[in-house]
Amino acid sequence: MKQFITLILLSLALLVPSFAAEESAFSGRSKSLFLSVEETPSKVYVGQVFSIKLKAIVANDKIDALSNTFSGASGVEVLNPQNPWERSRDNTYYNTFYFKINSKSVVMPRLSVSLIDRQEALESEVIALSTPSQLIQLKADPFFSNVIAQSLTVNKYKTTTFDAKNVIVVLEIEATGANLKDFALSGAPKSGIDSFSDNGTSQKIYYYAILPNYQKSFDFTYFDLTSNKFNKIALPMTIESDEVSTQLGLNPKESIFEFYKTVGYGVLAFIFFIILLKRRKWYYLVISLIFLALFFLDQNPLNNAKLKSNSTIRILPMDRSTVFFTNDKILDIEKLGERDNYIKILLPDGKIGWTERENIIKN
Repeated sequence: MKQFITLILLSLALLVPSFAAEESAFSGRSKSLFLSVEETPSKVYVGQVFSIKLKAIVANDKIDALSNTFSGASGVEVLNPQNPWERSRDNTYYNTFYFKINSKSVVMPRLSVSLIDRQEALESEVIALSTPSQLIQLKADPFFSNVIAQSLTVNKYKTTTFDAKNVIVVLEIEATGANLKDFALSGAPKSGIDSFSDNGTSQKIYYYAILPNYQKSFDFTYFDLTSNKFNKIALPMTIESDEVSTQLGLNPKESIFEFYKTVGYGVLAFIFFIILLKRRKWYYLVISLIFLALFFLDQNPLNNAKLKSNSTIRILPMDRSTVFFTNDKILDIEKLGERDNYIKILLPDGKIGWTERENIIKN
């Protein structure tokens, strides 16, 4: 019995150092990821795009990447949640995330950053982002475009005829530090952003609006973050002709001049035919045939064509341009011009747009 007890005590004596070594190794696995906020704004306007800069110190050289996971947000958008971390020096990393607050009732998200090695998370750290101390709701402005920007410029714009009662205005707008994608005007129900691009430092949109042809000016405001006030932009609406813009002019078939021109061709052909019958001179026949040919050509011009069913008609000759019409049957149309793979066409209702070349059936 004594020998049995001695054997048990000896076994325990051998096991205790092993347990102690494992515990020591586990407790010695120290934290290797530290997160901190470097820059964050104290005042933000509802709708404004703003940034928060973070720093990560990583005491581990054997990692492939840092991954981001946002959670718990309310009333705020994270615009670049998967933005990669940039290594600055040694084991210090920086990242700048952009946010847009959509209401005064906002809860900023928590950010979880993980150290990744061979597609496995070695360690994670969570940091809670603070809500700006001042959240300001801008006062209502009937001309407000919903844009809050460091700077905003209208690079160019065109006003052309859309149909007998309306014009279309197409603008190229560029802005920095802005929520340009939110550009909208309550006074222009038939309007929208045709294309949007963001190169990281500035944003650009092509915006169109269909407005009554008696309107003389296109006005809107944006909030300037540099001066902390609304800036108004007023653009005179002078109708122009432009090959790239969507619209070219009124439907030729609705023009008084075109009507009298067609009638004139017919009348002159008839007059010279009567003279031919009286004077029997061959050149009167030639003149009569010329005016007759012009009459029929004007009724059925060479640029007449047909549009395939289920064809899309776009505002601009661009793949991502807004589609404003899709036909459910074959239509008689008139070709007005072309650009790259697009044909500018006149629809039976007088509206003008762009469609892909393969949608056209030649007469």
